[in-house]
Amino acid sequence: MLDQLGEKMRTLKVFMIRIRSAIGVLSLAGITCLVACSNEEQSTTGSDNYRLEDYADLSPEEFVQKFNLRESDVAVRDLPGWAPLKKVVVEMPGNEPWENRFERLEFFKGVAPEVEFIPVKNLSDAIERGVLADAQATIGLGCGPSTVDAIGPDVRWIQSGSVGLNRCFNTIGEEAERMQDILRERNILISSIRDMTKHAIAQHSLTIMLSLIGGMDIHAERQRRHIWGRTTTDVVRDQNLDVEFQDLTLLVVGLGSLGTEVGRLAHALGMRVIATRNTSRSGPDFVDYVGLSDEMFDLAKQADIVFAAVPPTSATLGLFDMKFFEAMKESAYFVSITRLEVINWEDLKTALKSEKIAGFGTDDLPQDDFELWDLPRVIITPHVSDYSPRYRDNQYVFYRENLRRYIAGEKLLNLIDVQRGY
Repeated sequence: MLDQLGEKMRTLKVFMIRIRSAIGVLSLAGITCLVACSNEEQSTTGSDNYRLEDYADLSPEEFVQKFNLRESDVAVRDLPGWAPLKKVVVEMPGNEPWENRFERLEFFKGVAPEVEFIPVKNLSDAIERGVLADAQATIGLGCGPSTVDAIGPDVRWIQSGSVGLNRCFNTIGEEAERMQDILRERNILISSIRDMTKHAIAQHSLTIMLSLIGGMDIHAERQRRHIWGRTTTDVVRDQNLDVEFQDLTLLVVGLGSLGTEVGRLAHALGMRVIATRNTSRSGPDFVDYVGLSDEMFDLAKQADIVFAAVPPTSATLGLFDMKFFEAMKESAYFVSITRLEVINWEDLKTALKSEKIAGFGTDDLPQDDFELWDLPRVIITPHVSDYSPRYRDNQYVFYRENLRRYIAGEKLLNLIDVQRGY
């Protein structure tokens, strides 16, 4: 009788464990859908009719709202040097067949039927063919010194194909001053594709965070070495792992569009979100506290994860140094998707080696610093956070809308402040 009772209890225990596992999987699936799907509105209802939303179908107002895009303060027709476009040089995507250029350019013709579009493979191709001499605008070529030095005297608008424009302005130094002087003297407007990649970058960033919290780097190494880690993984051997989301505080340093999206995703998972921003203390409801830039050291003491999302400017160069890492908890992770210049890399390596911080995740780092590559609790991806199947289509939808606005003389999207560089 006791043996039968014991067997029934063991069976019941196994059943309950499986039930809890199933509930856990379903809960995680529900959270994943909540986080990943909340930005995507289904265009139709019902599984048989489901299709991904096509951003090209959005009205201008819906498009701005969808990506929370910034309109310039002044209509472009009221800015010095504005004139109708006759010829625009367009860099075509390097990862697409050259034959696709016809389809891409026809997409533009829908809003600019009178404009001559000249497709080029890259800046060198444009220079060799001499097509920049009499153009009034460029799309996708970038805005670095080589581009600005190559364009003809009639160019009044440069639509960059990038989010970060530090190469355009170099933030400090004589070359930066020369660039800014040219842009101001010739009344050249520059716009970026800021916000068009924020969903992909934010989701990639969250993946890095969760990988550090879950110790996926540790488990991957044990898998490579054929070690079944069940008997070696515990809170003593593997510290700072598997903390439940509701017990974590995320500090976003730089509450711009990307930082806000990362905060939104983290909050949807249950994390407390705090942040800093350079201009004000305002922020969305899901951010528990917004401090100014000089509060980041005090806020770092509260954070279990720090996400760096500041632009590279003269004020942010080397911002994340030993003083900042020493302000962080020893159990906290540092995650960065920002440009290289804002991090003091020697200080970061020292902080990791001395266990001042628990780990580091990034989508960009000095590519020849293999000492950093090889440090434990470091997760690296090779500057691919914005890569998604939507990447190129998003670019061209944005290009077309800003092209329409320029031709109509309306307010441009994502117009760059030449002095600030963002």
